[in-house]
Amino acid sequence: MGQFSGSEVWRVHGKVSAGSSIRVWSYAKAGAARDVMQLERMPAPEPAAGEVLVDTKVSAVNPTDVKRRTTGRELGRFARIIPNNDGAGIIVAVGEGVSGERIGEHVWLFAAQAGRPHGTASSMLAISSTLAIELPKSASFADGACIGVPAATAWHGVLGDGAVAGKTVLVTGAGGRVGRYGVQIAKAAGAKVIALSRPAKSEELARLGASTTVDYTAPGLADRLQAAAPDGIDRVCDAALALTLEHGLPALNPRSVIAAYASDLNPAPVLPFGQMLYANIALKPFSIFALSDSQRAAALAGVSELLSAGKLRHHVGARFEFDQMVEAHEAVETGQVDGACLVGVR
Repeated sequence: MGQFSGSEVWRVHGKVSAGSSIRVWSYAKAGAARDVMQLERMPAPEPAAGEVLVDTKVSAVNPTDVKRRTTGRELGRFARIIPNNDGAGIIVAVGEGVSGERIGEHVWLFAAQAGRPHGTASSMLAISSTLAIELPKSASFADGACIGVPAATAWHGVLGDGAVAGKTVLVTGAGGRVGRYGVQIAKAAGAKVIALSRPAKSEELARLGASTTVDYTAPGLADRLQAAAPDGIDRVCDAALALTLEHGLPALNPRSVIAAYASDLNPAPVLPFGQMLYANIALKPFSIFALSDSQRAAALAGVSELLSAGKLRHHVGARFEFDQMVEAHEAVETGQVDGACLVGVR
Protein backbone atom coordinates (compact mmCIF):
# COMPACT_ATOMS: atom_id res chain seq x y z
CA MET A 1 0.00 0.00 0.00
CA GLY A 2 1.10 3.58 -0.53
CA GLN A 3 3.01 5.42 2.15
CA PHE A 4 2.08 8.88 3.42
CA SER A 5 3.60 10.64 6.36
CA GLY A 6 0.97 12.57 8.29
CA SER A 7 3.50 14.92 9.84
CA GLU A 8 2.31 17.91 7.83
CA VAL A 9 -1.39 17.17 8.31
CA TRP A 10 -2.81 17.00 11.82
CA ARG A 11 -6.16 17.74 13.37
CA VAL A 12 -7.23 19.74 16.38
CA HIS A 13 -10.80 19.14 17.65
CA GLY A 14 -11.93 17.96 14.25
CA LYS A 15 -10.27 20.79 12.32
CA VAL A 16 -7.24 20.75 10.04
CA SER A 17 -4.42 22.83 11.47
CA ALA A 18 -3.62 26.12 9.76
CA GLY A 19 -0.92 25.88 7.09
CA SER A 20 -1.19 22.12 6.70
CA SER A 21 -0.94 20.56 3.27
CA ILE A 22 -2.01 17.39 1.48
CA ARG A 23 -0.66 15.34 -1.41
CA VAL A 24 -2.75 15.04 -4.57
CA TRP A 25 -2.46 13.73 -8.09
CA SER A 26 -3.86 16.18 -10.63
CA TYR A 27 -4.00 17.07 -14.31
CA ALA A 28 -4.60 20.36 -16.12
CA LYS A 29 -4.92 19.06 -19.68
CA ALA A 30 -6.29 16.00 -21.41
CA GLY A 31 -4.00 13.17 -22.37
CA ALA A 32 -2.18 10.03 -21.36
CA ALA A 33 -1.67 9.58 -17.63
CA ARG A 34 2.12 9.69 -17.86
CA ASP A 35 1.98 12.91 -19.86
CA VAL A 36 -0.52 14.91 -17.84
CA MET A 37 -0.75 13.63 -14.26
CA GLN A 38 1.50 15.07 -11.60
CA LEU A 39 1.97 14.64 -7.87
CA GLU A 40 1.84 17.89 -5.93
CA ARG A 41 0.99 19.48 -2.61
CA MET A 42 -1.87 21.84 -1.96
CA PRO A 43 -3.42 23.42 1.15
CA ALA A 44 -5.63 21.05 3.09
CA PRO A 45 -9.33 21.83 2.47
CA GLU A 46 -11.81 22.82 5.15
CA PRO A 47 -15.28 21.26 4.85
CA ALA A 48 -18.01 23.69 3.79
CA ALA A 49 -21.55 23.59 5.13
CA GLY A 50 -23.01 20.13 4.61
CA GLU A 51 -19.59 18.59 3.93
CA VAL A 52 -17.23 16.27 5.75
CA LEU A 53 -13.45 16.12 5.52
CA VAL A 54 -12.16 12.62 4.83
CA ASP A 55 -8.69 11.27 5.48
CA THR A 56 -8.45 9.01 2.42
CA LYS A 57 -7.20 5.47 2.97
CA VAL A 58 -7.93 3.79 -0.37
CA SER A 59 -8.71 5.31 -3.77
CA ALA A 60 -10.14 3.36 -6.71
CA VAL A 61 -9.46 3.93 -10.41
CA ASN A 62 -12.48 3.19 -12.61
CA PRO A 63 -12.78 3.26 -16.41
CA THR A 64 -14.88 6.43 -16.07
CA ASP A 65 -11.94 8.14 -14.32
CA VAL A 66 -9.68 7.24 -17.24
CA LYS A 67 -12.22 8.49 -19.79
CA ARG A 68 -12.59 11.80 -17.97
CA ARG A 69 -8.84 12.34 -18.10
CA THR A 70 -8.22 11.21 -21.68
CA THR A 71 -11.08 13.34 -23.04
CA GLY A 72 -10.63 16.25 -20.65
CA ARG A 73 -14.38 16.61 -20.68
CA GLU A 74 -14.52 18.66 -17.45
CA LEU A 75 -11.46 20.83 -17.99
CA GLY A 76 -13.64 23.53 -19.47
CA ARG A 77 -15.23 23.89 -16.03
CA PHE A 78 -12.15 23.41 -13.83
CA ALA A 79 -8.57 24.52 -14.40
CA ARG A 80 -7.16 21.46 -12.64
CA ILE A 81 -8.73 18.15 -11.70
CA ILE A 82 -7.84 15.67 -8.97
CA PRO A 83 -9.26 12.42 -10.41
CA ASN A 84 -10.97 9.26 -9.11
CA ASN A 85 -14.58 8.99 -7.99
CA ASP A 86 -14.49 6.15 -5.49
CA GLY A 87 -12.59 5.54 -2.28
CA ALA A 88 -12.81 5.08 1.46
CA GLY A 89 -11.41 6.72 4.55
CA ILE A 90 -12.10 8.32 7.93
CA ILE A 91 -14.06 11.50 8.62
CA VAL A 92 -11.76 13.87 10.50
CA ALA A 93 -13.77 17.11 10.44
CA VAL A 94 -17.28 18.27 9.59
CA GLY A 95 -18.79 21.43 8.18
CA GLU A 96 -21.72 23.42 9.45
CA GLY A 97 -24.92 21.40 9.65
CA VAL A 98 -23.20 18.02 9.98
CA SER A 99 -23.19 16.25 13.32
CA GLY A 100 -19.83 16.18 15.07
CA GLU A 101 -20.61 12.58 15.97
CA ARG A 102 -19.54 11.67 12.44
CA ILE A 103 -15.91 12.52 13.25
CA GLY A 104 -13.98 9.26 13.38
CA GLU A 105 -16.54 7.42 11.23
CA HIS A 106 -15.19 5.01 8.60
CA VAL A 107 -16.88 5.76 5.27
CA TRP A 108 -17.04 4.76 1.64
CA LEU A 109 -17.21 7.52 -0.95
CA PHE A 110 -19.39 7.83 -4.03
CA ALA A 111 -18.81 9.99 -7.13
CA ALA A 112 -16.29 12.26 -5.40
CA GLN A 113 -15.12 13.85 -8.67
CA ALA A 114 -18.43 13.95 -10.53
CA GLY A 115 -19.19 17.58 -11.40
CA ARG A 116 -16.39 18.89 -9.14
CA PRO A 117 -12.61 19.05 -9.35
CA HIS A 118 -11.51 17.15 -6.23
CA GLY A 119 -11.64 13.35 -6.31
CA THR A 120 -10.07 10.64 -4.18
CA ALA A 121 -6.56 10.75 -5.68
CA SER A 122 -5.78 12.85 -2.65
CA SER A 123 -4.63 12.26 0.90
CA MET A 124 -7.67 14.22 2.11
CA LEU A 125 -10.79 15.63 0.51
CA ALA A 126 -13.94 17.53 1.46
CA ILE A 127 -17.14 16.00 0.12
CA SER A 128 -20.89 16.24 0.66
CA SER A 129 -21.90 14.37 3.79
CA THR A 130 -24.50 12.46 1.75
CA LEU A 131 -21.76 10.97 -0.47
CA ALA A 132 -19.72 9.68 2.49
CA ILE A 133 -21.59 6.58 3.63
CA GLU A 134 -20.76 4.77 6.84
CA LEU A 135 -18.86 1.52 6.44
CA PRO A 136 -20.07 -1.40 8.53
CA LYS A 137 -17.54 -2.64 11.07
CA SER A 138 -17.17 -5.87 9.11
CA ALA A 139 -16.02 -4.04 5.96
CA SER A 140 -12.48 -2.87 5.20
CA PHE A 141 -11.44 0.34 3.48
CA ALA A 142 -10.64 -1.78 0.42
CA ASP A 143 -14.21 -3.12 0.45
CA GLY A 144 -15.53 0.42 0.62
CA ALA A 145 -13.36 1.62 -2.26
CA CYS A 146 -14.55 -1.26 -4.46
CA ILE A 147 -18.26 -0.49 -4.37
CA GLY A 148 -18.95 3.19 -5.17
CA VAL A 149 -19.89 3.81 -8.79
CA PRO A 150 -19.95 0.15 -9.93
CA ALA A 151 -22.20 -1.16 -7.17
CA ALA A 152 -24.53 1.85 -7.23
CA THR A 153 -24.85 1.51 -11.01
CA ALA A 154 -25.68 -2.17 -10.64
CA TRP A 155 -28.23 -1.49 -7.90
CA HIS A 156 -30.11 1.06 -9.98
CA GLY A 157 -29.85 -1.14 -13.07
CA VAL A 158 -31.47 -4.03 -11.23
CA LEU A 159 -33.77 -2.36 -8.69
CA GLY A 160 -34.28 1.18 -9.95
CA ASP A 161 -37.92 0.51 -10.83
CA GLY A 162 -38.84 -1.66 -7.88
CA ALA A 163 -38.66 -5.24 -6.69
CA VAL A 164 -37.56 -8.07 -8.97
CA ALA A 165 -38.35 -11.02 -6.68
CA GLY A 166 -39.64 -13.93 -8.72
CA LYS A 167 -38.66 -12.26 -11.99
CA THR A 168 -35.91 -13.07 -14.48
CA VAL A 169 -33.11 -10.51 -14.82
CA LEU A 170 -30.54 -10.50 -17.61
CA VAL A 171 -27.20 -8.93 -16.66
CA THR A 172 -25.09 -8.10 -19.70
CA GLY A 173 -21.38 -7.46 -19.29
CA ALA A 174 -21.74 -9.73 -16.28
CA GLY A 175 -18.02 -10.39 -15.95
CA GLY A 176 -17.21 -6.70 -15.50
CA ARG A 177 -17.17 -4.60 -12.34
CA VAL A 178 -20.78 -3.45 -12.61
CA GLY A 179 -21.95 -6.81 -13.94
CA ARG A 180 -20.53 -8.83 -11.07
CA TYR A 181 -22.42 -6.64 -8.62
CA GLY A 182 -25.52 -6.79 -10.82
CA VAL A 183 -25.58 -10.58 -10.61
CA GLN A 184 -25.21 -10.51 -6.83
CA ILE A 185 -27.82 -7.78 -6.32
CA ALA A 186 -30.39 -9.49 -8.53
CA LYS A 187 -29.83 -12.82 -6.78
CA ALA A 188 -30.10 -11.22 -3.33
CA ALA A 189 -33.35 -9.57 -4.45
CA GLY A 190 -34.89 -12.95 -5.28
CA ALA A 191 -34.58 -12.91 -9.07
CA LYS A 192 -33.50 -15.64 -11.45
CA VAL A 193 -30.29 -14.30 -13.00
CA ILE A 194 -29.10 -14.86 -16.57
CA ALA A 195 -25.54 -13.63 -17.11
CA LEU A 196 -24.21 -12.56 -20.50
CA SER A 197 -20.44 -12.99 -20.55
CA ARG A 198 -17.61 -15.12 -21.85
CA PRO A 199 -17.59 -18.83 -20.89
CA ALA A 200 -14.38 -18.35 -18.88
CA LYS A 201 -16.40 -16.36 -16.33
CA SER A 202 -19.25 -18.89 -15.99
CA GLU A 203 -18.01 -20.63 -12.83
CA GLU A 204 -17.35 -17.35 -11.04
CA LEU A 205 -20.73 -15.95 -12.09
CA ALA A 206 -22.48 -19.11 -10.90
CA ARG A 207 -20.87 -18.63 -7.48
CA LEU A 208 -22.16 -15.04 -7.47
CA GLY A 209 -25.70 -16.18 -8.20
CA ALA A 210 -26.19 -16.62 -11.96
CA SER A 211 -28.43 -19.52 -12.99
CA THR A 212 -26.93 -19.58 -16.48
CA THR A 213 -24.12 -17.83 -18.32
CA VAL A 214 -24.73 -17.20 -22.02
CA ASP A 215 -21.73 -16.63 -24.28
CA TYR A 216 -22.34 -13.40 -26.16
CA THR A 217 -19.59 -14.18 -28.73
CA ALA A 218 -21.07 -17.43 -30.08
CA PRO A 219 -23.53 -17.63 -33.00
CA GLY A 220 -27.27 -17.88 -32.40
CA LEU A 221 -27.38 -15.53 -29.42
CA ALA A 222 -31.12 -14.82 -29.72
CA ASP A 223 -31.98 -18.52 -29.64
CA ARG A 224 -29.64 -19.23 -26.75
CA LEU A 225 -31.10 -16.39 -24.68
CA GLN A 226 -34.59 -17.76 -25.24
CA ALA A 227 -33.41 -21.24 -24.24
CA ALA A 228 -31.80 -19.85 -21.06
CA ALA A 229 -35.00 -18.02 -20.10
CA PRO A 230 -37.94 -20.12 -21.33
CA ASP A 231 -40.37 -18.03 -19.27
CA GLY A 232 -38.94 -14.82 -20.69
CA ILE A 233 -36.80 -11.99 -19.32
CA ASP A 234 -38.39 -9.22 -17.27
CA ARG A 235 -35.51 -6.79 -16.84
CA VAL A 236 -32.08 -6.14 -18.32
CA CYS A 237 -29.25 -4.50 -16.36
CA ASP A 238 -27.56 -3.52 -19.56
CA ALA A 239 -23.96 -2.70 -20.41
CA ALA A 240 -24.40 -3.73 -24.06
CA LEU A 241 -27.51 -2.03 -25.37
CA ALA A 242 -26.72 -2.58 -29.05
CA LEU A 243 -26.36 -6.32 -28.45
CA THR A 244 -29.61 -6.44 -26.48
CA LEU A 245 -31.56 -4.58 -29.14
CA GLU A 246 -30.18 -6.76 -31.93
CA HIS A 247 -30.40 -10.19 -30.29
CA GLY A 248 -32.25 -9.98 -26.98
CA LEU A 249 -35.73 -8.67 -27.77
CA PRO A 250 -37.26 -12.08 -28.69
CA ALA A 251 -36.45 -13.31 -25.16
CA LEU A 252 -37.94 -10.27 -23.41
CA ASN A 253 -41.43 -10.45 -21.93
CA PRO A 254 -44.10 -7.85 -22.70
CA ARG A 255 -43.74 -4.82 -20.43
CA SER A 256 -40.13 -5.70 -19.62
CA VAL A 257 -37.55 -3.00 -18.93
CA ILE A 258 -34.08 -2.43 -20.38
CA ALA A 259 -32.08 -0.31 -17.90
CA ALA A 260 -29.07 0.62 -20.03
CA TYR A 261 -25.96 2.32 -18.69
CA ALA A 262 -23.56 1.57 -21.59
CA SER A 263 -23.38 0.55 -25.23
CA ASP A 264 -19.65 0.48 -25.79
CA LEU A 265 -19.69 -1.97 -28.71
CA ASN A 266 -21.91 0.43 -30.64
CA PRO A 267 -22.67 3.81 -29.03
CA ALA A 268 -25.36 4.58 -31.65
CA PRO A 269 -27.49 1.41 -31.85
CA VAL A 270 -30.51 1.03 -34.12
CA LEU A 271 -33.76 1.14 -32.17
CA PRO A 272 -36.28 -1.52 -33.36
CA PHE A 273 -39.18 0.70 -32.38
CA GLY A 274 -42.03 -1.36 -33.74
CA GLN A 275 -40.87 -4.54 -32.06
CA MET A 276 -40.56 -2.72 -28.72
CA LEU A 277 -43.78 -0.77 -29.19
CA TYR A 278 -46.13 -3.72 -29.55
CA ALA A 279 -44.57 -5.51 -26.58
CA ASN A 280 -44.54 -2.34 -24.44
CA ILE A 281 -40.82 -2.83 -23.77
CA ALA A 282 -39.41 0.18 -21.91
CA LEU A 283 -35.91 1.45 -22.65
CA LYS A 284 -34.49 3.45 -19.73
CA PRO A 285 -30.95 4.73 -20.36
CA PHE A 286 -29.31 6.16 -17.25
CA SER A 287 -26.10 7.68 -15.99
CA ILE A 288 -25.42 6.98 -12.34
CA PHE A 289 -24.06 10.54 -12.05
CA ALA A 290 -27.33 12.09 -13.25
CA LEU A 291 -29.83 10.32 -11.03
CA SER A 292 -32.30 12.38 -9.05
CA ASP A 293 -31.52 12.95 -5.38
CA SER A 294 -34.09 10.34 -4.37
CA GLN A 295 -32.82 7.78 -6.89
CA ARG A 296 -29.23 8.27 -5.77
CA ALA A 297 -30.19 8.04 -2.10
CA ALA A 298 -32.04 4.78 -2.76
CA ALA A 299 -29.08 3.28 -4.61
CA LEU A 300 -26.55 4.26 -1.94
CA ALA A 301 -28.79 3.01 0.86
CA GLY A 302 -29.43 -0.23 -1.01
CA VAL A 303 -25.74 -0.88 -1.60
CA SER A 304 -24.92 -0.04 2.00
CA GLU A 305 -27.59 -2.45 3.25
CA LEU A 306 -26.22 -5.29 1.11
CA LEU A 307 -22.67 -4.54 2.24
CA SER A 308 -23.75 -4.58 5.89
CA ALA A 309 -25.50 -7.89 5.34
CA GLY A 310 -22.35 -9.41 3.84
CA LYS A 311 -24.07 -10.04 0.50
CA LEU A 312 -21.52 -8.36 -1.76
CA ARG A 313 -18.29 -10.01 -2.85
CA HIS A 314 -15.57 -7.83 -4.31
CA HIS A 315 -13.16 -8.73 -7.08
CA VAL A 316 -9.87 -6.84 -6.71
CA GLY A 317 -7.77 -7.02 -9.85
CA ALA A 318 -4.78 -4.87 -8.88
CA ARG A 319 -3.32 -2.89 -5.99
CA PHE A 320 -0.94 0.05 -6.21
CA GLU A 321 0.74 2.49 -3.86
CA PHE A 322 -0.08 6.19 -3.90
CA ASP A 323 3.15 7.05 -5.70
CA GLN A 324 2.08 4.62 -8.45
CA MET A 325 -1.14 6.43 -9.39
CA VAL A 326 0.03 6.88 -12.99
CA GLU A 327 0.68 3.15 -13.28
CA ALA A 328 -2.76 2.45 -11.83
CA HIS A 329 -4.44 4.67 -14.43
CA GLU A 330 -2.39 3.05 -17.20
CA ALA A 331 -3.34 -0.44 -16.04
CA VAL A 332 -7.05 0.40 -16.25
CA GLU A 333 -6.69 2.25 -19.53
CA THR A 334 -4.91 -0.67 -21.23
CA GLY A 335 -7.33 -3.28 -19.92
CA GLN A 336 -4.80 -5.02 -17.68
CA VAL A 337 -7.10 -5.05 -14.64
CA ASP A 338 -9.93 -7.55 -14.29
CA GLY A 339 -11.79 -6.14 -11.31
CA ALA A 340 -11.21 -3.20 -8.99
CA CYS A 341 -8.00 -1.22 -9.24
CA LEU A 342 -7.16 0.04 -5.75
CA VAL A 343 -4.54 2.56 -4.67
CA GLY A 344 -3.43 2.78 -1.04
CA VAL A 345 -3.35 6.33 0.35
CA ARG A 346 -1.33 6.49 3.58
